[in-house]
Amino acid sequence: MARHAITDCGSDGLHPVGTLRRWLMFNAVGGMGIGVQLLTLGALADGLGLDYRLGTALAVLAAVLHNFVWHEHWTWGDRCAGRRGRWARLGSFTLVNGTLSIAGNVLFTSLYVTAFDIHHVPANLMAIATCSVANFLASHHVVFRAAAKPAALAAALAAGNVAGLGAAELKDKTVAAWERYVAATERRIAGELDDGERFLALDFARGAAEARHQVLAGDVVVERVEARDAAGRKIKMPSGAVHHWRGSILIPGITLDDLLHGLMHAVPPEEIQKDVLESRLIASDGDRREVFLKVRRESVVTVHYNTEHRVAYSRHGPGRASSRSASTRIAELEDAGSPAEREKPIGRDRGFLWRLNAYWRYQAVDGGVIVECESVSLSRGVPPVLNWMIRPIINRTARAALSDTLTSMARVLPDRAVIPAETLPASWPAP
Repeated sequence: MARHAITDCGSDGLHPVGTLRRWLMFNAVGGMGIGVQLLTLGALADGLGLDYRLGTALAVLAAVLHNFVWHEHWTWGDRCAGRRGRWARLGSFTLVNGTLSIAGNVLFTSLYVTAFDIHHVPANLMAIATCSVANFLASHHVVFRAAAKPAALAAALAAGNVAGLGAAELKDKTVAAWERYVAATERRIAGELDDGERFLALDFARGAAEARHQVLAGDVVVERVEARDAAGRKIKMPSGAVHHWRGSILIPGITLDDLLHGLMHAVPPEEIQKDVLESRLIASDGDRREVFLKVRRESVVTVHYNTEHRVAYSRHGPGRASSRSASTRIAELEDAGSPAEREKPIGRDRGFLWRLNAYWRYQAVDGGVIVECESVSLSRGVPPVLNWMIRPIINRTARAALSDTLTSMARVLPDRAVIPAETLPASWPAP
C-alpha cells in the first residue's frame, strides 16, 4: 500500500461494518490504554503522593502516546501506513484526542470524586467511559481521515462545544410545555386536596402506608415525581428539562397554627433554606405574599439569582393546610457579590433555572406536623449523549437540597415559630 501523508489518508467513510470493526479495535487498544493510565495514576498519586488531578493529567498523556502507536500501526494502519506524515498525525492526535482526554478526564474525575464521594481510581474509570465515544469519533473522522485542516476542525468542534455549554435561550415551545406540565401537576394536586380522607401526596403514592410510617418514625422521605397528561402520557419538554421532587418530614413538638405563623411572619426564608442569601417581603394581602429571594444554587457550577415569587396559603379543614409558591421572575446574576454585579437578560442566560414552583402541604398529627413539599423547576435540556452522566449529579443535588430544607425546617421552626411581635424582622411584619 502506498505511503501517505495525513492529508492523503484513505477512508472507509461511514460504512457500518468498517466503522464497527474499527470501534472494536479502538476499544481493544483503549482497554490496554486504561491499564497504562491506571497504573501510571496509581504510581504517581499513591506511590509518589502527587495530587490526583496532576497525576490524572500525566497518566492520560502516557495513555495517549501508547494508544497512538497502536492506532497508527493497527486500528487505522490500512489508512496511513508508513512513516510519512506520522509526526503530523501524532500532533493532530495529541491536539484532538489528547486534549479531549486530558481535559475531559481531569474535569470528570474531579467532578465524580466531588459529586459521588468516591476514590479517584473508580472516578477515573467513569471519566474514561465518558470520553471514549468522543475520542473514537475524533480519531476516525479527524486524525486518520483525509482532512486538509484537522486542527481547524478540532477548533471548530471545541468552539461548538463551548458555545453549547454557554448561553441558552428559553424558547416559546419550552414555556408552553412547562405550562402544560404545571397544569397537569396542579390538576392532580387539586384532586388530592379535595379527597376528603387522604391529604398528603404520599398517601396517594404506591407504598403509602410504609412511607407514612417512615415519616412518623422521623425519617425524611424524598422521591422523584413525574407528571403525566390527562391520557397518562409523558409530557415532552423540548429544549428544556423538568426537575420534580417530593419530600416529607415530621416536625415534632409544634402545632399547625404555630408552624404557619412561623413560615408566614416569624422566620425569614434564609434561616431555613441555605440556598437563600437574602429575602424581603414585597407585598402582603391576608394569606398571600409576594416575596423577593436572592438565591445561590450549587451543583456542577455555582449560580446566583434574583427571584420573585407569589405565595398563597390555604386551609383545608381542621389540622390541614397547604401553600403554593410560583416564581414570577428569575434573573441569573453575573459577578454576584461584587461591585460589578448585574442581571443577565431573563431567558437568555446559561439556563440552569428558568422556572420554580413549590407546593406545600401541612398536616397535624399526634406529636407534631407532617410537612410535605413538591418542588418543580425548569432548566435547559441536557444533551442526550451526556444525560447518563449529568442526570445522576443533578438528581443527587436536587434530592440533597430538598432533604436539607426539610431537615432545617424541623430544626428551626419549633424554637422560632412563636416569638414576641417586637422581635420580628422588619421585612416580615406581624399581621
